[in-house]
Amino acid sequence: MTPTQYTRVKEVFSEAIKLPPRDRVAFAQQQCSETPEILTEVLSLLKHHFAGTVLESPPSRPPPDTIIAEPSSPIDPNLVLKDVWEDNRQILRRRLIAIASVMAVLIAISMVRLFTYHNAVWGYGGRIGTLAVTVGCATILVYKPRVTLLQIRGAEVMVMASVGLLAIVIVVRLMLESAARQDAVTLISVHNWNFFVWTLIILVYGVFMPNTWRRAATILIPVAIIPGLVTLLAIRLDSRVGMLLGQDEFGMPLPVTLIAAGVSIYAAHLIHGARLFAYTAQRLAQYKVKRFIGEGGMGQVFEAEHRMLKRPCAIKLIQPEYCADDQALQRFQCEVRATAKLTHSHTIEIYDYGQTKDGVFFFAMELLPGMNLRNLVDTTGTLPAPRAVHFLVQVCEALCEAHSAGMIHRDVKPANIFASQRGGIDDFTKLLDFGVVRELSLNPQHSVESNMVAGTPGFMSPEQIASPCDVDARSDIYSVGAVAYFLLTGRPPFIGDSPLETMMAQVNQTPDLPSTYRDDIPPDLQSVIMRCLAKEVEQRIAGANCLLDELKRCKCADRWTQRDATTWWREQAMKANAQVPTL
Repeated sequence: MTPTQYTRVKEVFSEAIKLPPRDRVAFAQQQCSETPEILTEVLSLLKHHFAGTVLESPPSRPPPDTIIAEPSSPIDPNLVLKDVWEDNRQILRRRLIAIASVMAVLIAISMVRLFTYHNAVWGYGGRIGTLAVTVGCATILVYKPRVTLLQIRGAEVMVMASVGLLAIVIVVRLMLESAARQDAVTLISVHNWNFFVWTLIILVYGVFMPNTWRRAATILIPVAIIPGLVTLLAIRLDSRVGMLLGQDEFGMPLPVTLIAAGVSIYAAHLIHGARLFAYTAQRLAQYKVKRFIGEGGMGQVFEAEHRMLKRPCAIKLIQPEYCADDQALQRFQCEVRATAKLTHSHTIEIYDYGQTKDGVFFFAMELLPGMNLRNLVDTTGTLPAPRAVHFLVQVCEALCEAHSAGMIHRDVKPANIFASQRGGIDDFTKLLDFGVVRELSLNPQHSVESNMVAGTPGFMSPEQIASPCDVDARSDIYSVGAVAYFLLTGRPPFIGDSPLETMMAQVNQTPDLPSTYRDDIPPDLQSVIMRCLAKEVEQRIAGANCLLDELKRCKCADRWTQRDATTWWREQAMKANAQVPTL
């Protein structure tokens, strides 16, 4: 396919997925009626495109590095979780009821004061409207305890927005009235109280309402700007406001609302992290959870220790936002089942797995010191050819066992290959993350993973994209070749402006030789890599056993010694220590 045709495929496909599913095929046929080869390619992409893919991800969750798309599958009722986000929902509901109730009482008191002391009627309209919103939201939350998290967030926005708008109207009116009377003292007082009240609101919200730091920042930073905008609005309406405020000799030395926003965002981060940690520790009673390590496409990982065996381990459990996704839970279960069957020393070892009494699905695996190959290359640069072959040989050894057991990994990439230390051996390689493994022994009609477009675009084989049902062990061989390419050049074979472009390039384009980017790559190793990256599966190296033999026959094989590995890690430790400031 020519570059022009490739561009046309991208254009038609991008437009087609914007349409309802029932109209996509007809649209593609209409647009490509005179170019059957383009139509075939577009229809192939549409056939394997589902809402969960990186091409059309749900707006509420950014696409992970590993993309997964599959048709609907049966629901497993045993994997329904009650997790930390259910706790967050109830906490948010109770606290929002309290806030709305307090706001309603304060507004009612202000209405009484307004009538009793000022005998005025101008402020009643806004107060009555805000009172109705706050009372209505509080009533709904009290009498409908099973409202969704999204509905609670909607009520939160309504309460906060209505009260905020009322406060803005009152402050602007008081400022304008003070300016009309040339009353600088009252005007400055109103101005300072405006900032004080918003600062208090920001601090209370950050500490009181359960949020991640990102959501807190999204809400509080714009809110911190509101008092300044209110002052500018009053000045715009009456220039005397600015003149009278200029008489304030002290002014405001620091933007207090922005400082309050920073404090609140940090507080939200600490509180949310502490609650997540406590939640995990509570539900994994047989393990002592020490710290949060990180998260991947579906699971969160914690460093832990078995309470009786005192054995360090890593605990992986389902991410909270996937708790209602039955397909995600089945993939998580599939990862455990597949990995537990494998016993090779270069495959991550599973110690324990199951569900706690309240339904949390987890597994415990060995805790690995070191770093994955993606981080290693990003941190220290491309690898010498002997070291790259050293890692690739061990990956192939792990894949030999997996393929013999009828398992296709489908997501071999640098981030899933870990350079560790085991038994005093440095650069000991571990193959991780069997989350999208395909087990060939399973009946495709009953397999949640058989029809998936799964993997990472930069390291996917062409058949993973064009015909995911037909992948076999040679798909992993292609991915190993892409990993080798990355280790030696610092980049995958193809880099597109979007995941779709990268996937299309995997299907249609031939990668440049690795020597294009680096001139010291041994010719025999380059030949092995390019044979792994052949578009036609018949032209690739036949399997992991054959690739293992090919790598061992390279002249640079066995030139990376244990002494080299130990020296390299020792130098990295010395550099890290040198960067730590001393007192």
